[in-house]
Amino acid sequence: MAGTLLKFGVPLIVVAAVLYQAVLKDALFVTLGVRRTLQPISDFPYQCRQIRDPILQACEDMWLSETSRQLFLACSDPLARKQWLPNVGRLNASGRALDDAIIAMEIDNPKGESYEYRIVQTNNFHGVNGDGSLHLVGFTGVDSSAGVNFFVVNNRPSVHPITGELLDNAEVGANSTVERFVLAPPDATEMKHLQTFAHENLATPNRVAAMGKNAFYVTNDHGPHKTGRSHQLSPVVGTGDVSYCTTARGCRTVADGLTFPNGLIRDPKNGYVYVPSSGKGGVHVYKTKRMDPGLDFVEHIPIPYPIDNLSQDSEGNIYIAALSDLTAMMEAMEDPLNKNPPSTVLRLRQTESEGGEKQWKWEKVLEDAKGEVLPGTTTAVHDAKTGRIFLSGVASPFITVCEKK
Repeated sequence: MAGTLLKFGVPLIVVAAVLYQAVLKDALFVTLGVRRTLQPISDFPYQCRQIRDPILQACEDMWLSETSRQLFLACSDPLARKQWLPNVGRLNASGRALDDAIIAMEIDNPKGESYEYRIVQTNNFHGVNGDGSLHLVGFTGVDSSAGVNFFVVNNRPSVHPITGELLDNAEVGANSTVERFVLAPPDATEMKHLQTFAHENLATPNRVAAMGKNAFYVTNDHGPHKTGRSHQLSPVVGTGDVSYCTTARGCRTVADGLTFPNGLIRDPKNGYVYVPSSGKGGVHVYKTKRMDPGLDFVEHIPIPYPIDNLSQDSEGNIYIAALSDLTAMMEAMEDPLNKNPPSTVLRLRQTESEGGEKQWKWEKVLEDAKGEVLPGTTTAVHDAKTGRIFLSGVASPFITVCEKK
């Protein structure tokens, strides 16, 4: 008996130990946050207020135009998010919102507790069967002398090519694209649609990082897997990727084997691309190649939180929307008007040691353990000029602005 136990027991223990280190440890302590201690919002030197407005709801992503001093938000309907959000397997296309919109908020022009804003029209965009609809998640913008160029992930549903009827999207998945618009001048009321990027390497697009006007990097959070068991297992086995797309040459994969790569950014000063993980946490750092659109892996920055979107302020600091309680966030997706999940915002920046060596340092900037005032945050944008932090959430019925006390 003892020999049998030694023969079979020791290998099983070894396998279990390897499995724990490779999969279960991160799943328990990073993804699910077992033993993670959260702090109340009162611990932080900010005064925060909610902005409740039926237009400013379910704003999954935001981007700040430093040139025009406008905060752009990609907003939707919080109740529709649980029906249609292909990035997390919500594929009831008949329940999707039909009035998603890009909002332009003038952050230097306060109006009561909020700010002046307008809905940016997209009148020349065809949408689905001519309805002009967008289905928004991640996006980014590029300031230019003439205006603002936008690259917008559009999670449009799959429809029959002849009849236009909705297909079974739970079976075939979304027919997602990246749409390019231009807003010129930057205070215009309408942005013009310029191009649709549709490609097999845009299977599960999440967020775009622009490379000028005609090219971009994009995360596919589940890689090529739109539906089914392969979609469900993707964050565990790591089938997410980053693709590079151009107007002339389409798209190709430039980084793969990623666990739910989410809201990436590109630093325009050094050309580095930062790719966060909502699966295992942390940020992968890549360097763009000079003569090739590929990416060279530089390093992994370990941060023990699942991460949604990154944003970079004008001083080069990276602000991180960390998913500190993933279970509570998913519960809020089911009941967004009544559930208030915790939120955490981190700041990542490079510091220099006494020996002159550069190293990454992350720190907690905001946290709301009880969900008292912050939304279930998926994006946090810091305005370095005023010190304000703007926060929004994919299914939150409000946005929040925090100012230093």
